[in-house]
Order: sequence, then structure tokens, then C-alpha cells
Amino acid sequence: MVLARTKAAAIEKLDEVANAEGCPMVELSESQVHFALTDDGQIVLDGLGEDTEEAIFEFCYPTLTEARATGQDVVRAVQQERDRGSADLTEPETPATELGRRKAYLDMPTSIVNRVVCKAATQHLRSFQSKRKPS
Repeated sequence: MVLARTKAAAIEKLDEVANAEGCPMVELSESQVHFALTDDGQIVLDGLGEDTEEAIFEFCYPTLTEARATGQDVVRAVQQERDRGSADLTEPETPATELGRRKAYLDMPTSIVNRVVCKAATQHLRSFQSKRKPS
């Protein structure tokens, strides 16, 4: 869960954990997260608000949500959700330049790659010294 103004910003923030590009995402208009303080001074997740948990289950685990609602085998539904794995991934956006298309080696979101390549190109062009006089 991440707070961001745009999908691209969310992907960039989630990159701290892993590249989320191509992963299905949903916007939550409201969410409620409860934290607790451990005896050794750590913050831990205590739970989610009822509506937040329901929205997450419906989006992330539709098979499990249906099994729980209809009294079906929850253990089988959990296994089906785990087996589903990366089937929901979509093809990420292609970087704008040939250099940026080498991003597979970096495992970075396309928006970051495009920004870095653009910044480097701008700096390179600003430092360019022509050998001829301008006409």
C-alpha cells in the first residue's frame, strides 16, 4: 500500500521493495491501517479497517473472497490464489530511447529510466562544444 498522486509515482515509490511495473493496482479512496508499538519499541501492523481489508481481499484475492462468502474450501482457494502468481501482470511501458530499453538489466520502472536518460542527455547537450562557429 502506497500513497501517491499518480500510478507512475506509486510504481516509483514501490520500487524500494521491488519493481511493481506491470502489477495490477487499485486506487483506494479511503483506507484505515492500525499500528501497535512492541515492547522493544518497534511499530508493527495491528490490523486494517474493515472496509480496507474487504477492498484488498476483493481486488487481490477474488477466488478466496468467493470461497469465504459461499462456504467453499478456503484452503483450496488460498492455494489457487498462490498458484495464480504473476498471471495478472501486464507488459510494462517501453522506455522512450534505445538506451533506456536496456532497463531490463537494471530492473527499474520505465518512468525512472526515462527521467534519468532525459536528464543525462540534457546535461550532455548543455556541455556540447561545437567545433564550428554557429551560422
